[in-house]
Amino acid sequence: MRALARGSAVALAIAAAATQVPTEAQSKPIGNLIQVMRGSVFRDANLIFDVQQNDPGAPVKPHNTREGASTTDAFSNVYPGWQVVENAAVMLDESIDMMLKPRMCHNGVPAPVNEPLYKKTAEGLRVVARDILKAAQAKDREKVIDLAGPLSDACAACHVVYRDPEGPKGFGDNSIRCKVPGKK
Repeated sequence: MRALARGSAVALAIAAAATQVPTEAQSKPIGNLIQVMRGSVFRDANLIFDVQQNDPGAPVKPHNTREGASTTDAFSNVYPGWQVVENAAVMLDESIDMMLKPRMCHNGVPAPVNEPLYKKTAEGLRVVARDILKAAQAKDREKVIDLAGPLSDACAACHVVYRDPEGPKGFGDNSIRCKVPGKK
């Protein structure tokens, strides 16, 4: 009986720990916005754009296992074809939550996560990502290709406002990236 009571107490403690909300230290972002964009969004959008040139339904080429092959070579086809497109669409959708989490931009300016336009453009990307996921799950290459335009537009809607404007020093001056237009 004691063993059952102890087992139940341990199970309850584990269940309680699993449902606790993360502490601030656990949920605090460690990367800036450009790292999130380059580490996930850029990569995953380009995997989707690649469908225009490479058919994810084509036979899978064996991965490179020759001596001296890089890890990238060795694992490049572990998740082939439509899995790549589905995973990229899922990560684009999931990355929206990272993009909307308060963090800094690489130039020290806080990311504009509370700005309505920023939120709207992020949610626009989420909508397109979910449409791409549905098309990938249906293995509909033409639909994914058709969605490349809206994907590009969703990215550009944010970039034109928050990424592309040049600072007062001209080309290469990214000091005003992430700054809200019309605000100092």
